[in-house]
Amino acid sequence: MASLNNADFDRIRAEAQAAVGEYHLPGIGVGVVSGDDLVFSEGFGFADIESGKKQEPEHRQRIGSITKTMVALSTMALVEEGKLSLTDRLVDHIPDVKFHGPADAITIRHILTHTSGIGEAPLPAQIRNIDPTLWSEKPFAPPIAEAYPEGIAVEVEPGTKWAYANHAFALLGEIVMRAERVDSVDDVLRKRVFEPLGMKNTDCHDMPHADLTTGYHRAPTQDAIDLAKQAGAELPKVEGELVDGHNYRGHYQYVKGRSAGAVQSTIPDMARYASALLRKSAGIVKPGTFDQMTAPQWCPDERLQSIGYAFFRERRFGRMAFEHGGGVAGGWGTGMWIFPEENLAVLTHCNMNTDKPISMRIMRALFDAAAPKPTERAVDSDVLANAPGVYQAPMPGPLTNLRIITGIGRIQITEDAGGLMLHARRGPWKDGAPMLPADEDDLGFFELETEAIERPHVVLLRDADGAVTGLRFDLLVEMERTNDDLAWV
Repeated sequence: MASLNNADFDRIRAEAQAAVGEYHLPGIGVGVVSGDDLVFSEGFGFADIESGKKQEPEHRQRIGSITKTMVALSTMALVEEGKLSLTDRLVDHIPDVKFHGPADAITIRHILTHTSGIGEAPLPAQIRNIDPTLWSEKPFAPPIAEAYPEGIAVEVEPGTKWAYANHAFALLGEIVMRAERVDSVDDVLRKRVFEPLGMKNTDCHDMPHADLTTGYHRAPTQDAIDLAKQAGAELPKVEGELVDGHNYRGHYQYVKGRSAGAVQSTIPDMARYASALLRKSAGIVKPGTFDQMTAPQWCPDERLQSIGYAFFRERRFGRMAFEHGGGVAGGWGTGMWIFPEENLAVLTHCNMNTDKPISMRIMRALFDAAAPKPTERAVDSDVLANAPGVYQAPMPGPLTNLRIITGIGRIQITEDAGGLMLHARRGPWKDGAPMLPADEDDLGFFELETEAIERPHVVLLRDADGAVTGLRFDLLVEMERTNDDLAWV
């Protein structure tokens, strides 16, 4: 990509300002990195609504799960030094933690790729109220065995299913700490990442800070309320005070498994980190090791999102990227996108954990991307006959299916005027999305006609006889067909 100029910056600025207004966001910070330079760094809206404090790039942000990429880099550095191995068994490093299920087969590699078989709650009994397993009102992290007094369930055989796992990364952080002979993951990250890169306003202490933006959140969605009723769980509550007609002031909750998401940083410091990633970690690990980390380590379909070691991989606006985001209870949402072929990175900090496509809007402005082109290709007759039905997350579950259950639920495909229509039980496809054939060489590859900035993709999985047996789409979701006619009721 050619050097960025004022016209590029004007588009980014206008898009950021529009996003704050349209979504009624408290504030956002935006950074664009080109090689070693932070070429765009501005804040929009408020760091604190009530006081009128303006959002600035230098304000601190709770970056949430982007922490995992830093822990992964530290892990791979220890692998290079021979202190750990990707094939090391989890149970050999933390024998004081109780497991239920096939934990003996979990390796460090499984944790780095989110294929350990551990789900979004430690135990099935906690599935209806997982927040206390992730967040705490207390400003200290208990010893790992005390954090999981009843143990952790391994729901599926390691290496057989992808499921994002905060608790698995909490365990990995403990392994890394023990290998480094320190008592805090902050000690590890300071030695391996923050100090080498000069990230002076970054830490993993997980404590309120004078420079930290105020977090805000919204009232629970109707989907969240309906889901709680369906599960027989306590209904989600609004916490805090509505301050501007849209946003509720949050409060600081501590991350229980700090290696899963406790880092605080700023746009300038995260720019140092992004620049290092553009240079294959700038010496944190060897270039070949970094290439492993950003290569497809779990990739069911190369046209869809895949994952390396902690870094997600996907194409955005025709460009390959590796990335990670982060969301923190109480009100912080962060995006980090690295485009190695363009030698560019995009950073977004928002003091609200939102599902709005902030990073996508900034990237669209950066690349001056055109709107998706319409397609008029007809659906293949055999696909039209075989695709309609109901699809659900693969069992066993629900620990490893929780994100699918809460995000979209089941999927129903129906025939509609000679085409196909996809409905989800909840989420952005709840009202239906037409399925548009998107690959003349693969009749089962579709785009969804939605209001998304880039159209989502859906792949129909078919057997040798052409029968549709399941589907895949981005976020590494795979679903299987169910023959239960009542599954959609």
